[in-house]
Amino acid sequence: MISRTRYQVLIKKLFIIPPSLKLYWRIILPVIFLCVVSLFLLKSTSNQAAFFNSTLFRQMIWILAGAIGIVIIQYLRIQLFYEFGYFFYGFLIFLLILTMFMPTISGAKRWIMLGPINFQPSEIGKIIVIFVLAKFLSDRREIQNSWMVILISITLALVPALLVFKQPDLGTAIVYLAVTIPMLYWVGVKPFYLFIVIAPIVSILAASNLISFYIWIIIILITLFIIRPKLKYGILILVMNISFGTLTSFIWSNLYPHQRERVLTFLDPMKDPHGAGYQIIQSMTAIGSGGLTGKGFGLGTQTHLRFLPVRDTDFILSVAGEEFGFLGILLILGLFLSLFFWMITYAQKITNKFASLSIIGFASLLFVHLFINLSMTIGIFPVTGLPAPFISYGGTFLLTCLCIIGITNNIISQNI
Repeated sequence: MISRTRYQVLIKKLFIIPPSLKLYWRIILPVIFLCVVSLFLLKSTSNQAAFFNSTLFRQMIWILAGAIGIVIIQYLRIQLFYEFGYFFYGFLIFLLILTMFMPTISGAKRWIMLGPINFQPSEIGKIIVIFVLAKFLSDRREIQNSWMVILISITLALVPALLVFKQPDLGTAIVYLAVTIPMLYWVGVKPFYLFIVIAPIVSILAASNLISFYIWIIIILITLFIIRPKLKYGILILVMNISFGTLTSFIWSNLYPHQRERVLTFLDPMKDPHGAGYQIIQSMTAIGSGGLTGKGFGLGTQTHLRFLPVRDTDFILSVAGEEFGFLGILLILGLFLSLFFWMITYAQKITNKFASLSIIGFASLLFVHLFINLSMTIGIFPVTGLPAPFISYGGTFLLTCLCIIGITNNIISQNI
């Protein structure tokens, strides 16, 4: 039995006593409007379904659950995630390994099944990875030129990313790694060092085409000429990038068949217009047909004649482009821009390094999701299955995004 005194200590450690609820509307309002936009779009895509069986109804339930979650999160002590960051990280690794022993659903092992409940640990893992990176970086004092700090930070994100990639879920694995760069920059790592970290990845991608690889090597040479590092370091960087370029064929051979298909479709959607290229072609057709002001709510032919696939999730922005046009897309991007602006503004005001880094990590996560989702709908990025934050239909993902907003509001409330 826990004594009354220990129980009180535990409560005070976990929760804010006395409780307080202060909502920062500059953060909350854009999210509310984005959720409203989501409901309008899902109303359009599910108008032929019975209400209680529609994605619209289920999205409303998830938004309600997320709203309750936002309120509950306000009473948690965020310092808890700093103190137990490595414990949560270890638990995440355990859960991701556990998914390998779960039944395969739709060709992937992403879910842990507890009776009637299916839980996807990679979603909540996005929050945990950001917290553990924020803890690690906030504990370091001198990191501007420390390669060891950069290496450890990338490793902390790389380990769960590889486990998620194995599920397979390339999109989420990319997100795990992508958030490290803005967080490293935020703590003062020089842009040149980040360039050195990112360059090998670009070299691997650029090596898929000989001309693009030559252009990329020229860009590296120009960058080295401007920065003027020591000769031995410049030669090392150049050789390293050329060496990484030779890994392209090895990486390509180790991709899953559906991932190779997506890359080939991205490079040439018309190669298989009725198969692998169908999604991208229909998405671009939907957006292009919307013009400036769109065809009107519920009048999108690509959507309602069911030419546009997965229109509730991955390609919901295509629905927005067709029915509300370029101006509708601008409105959505404006709401996101407002959200990102205020998240970064508050992060600048917060003196607590862990708290500030966490907000930057969350803003980066949402931005990467939005950027990749929008890019794949217009055909400038391969289809990865990453939904648009707050807009796409999705239970665990939507709940994760709303929890991120709740945590961000809590951090601001406790530190400003």
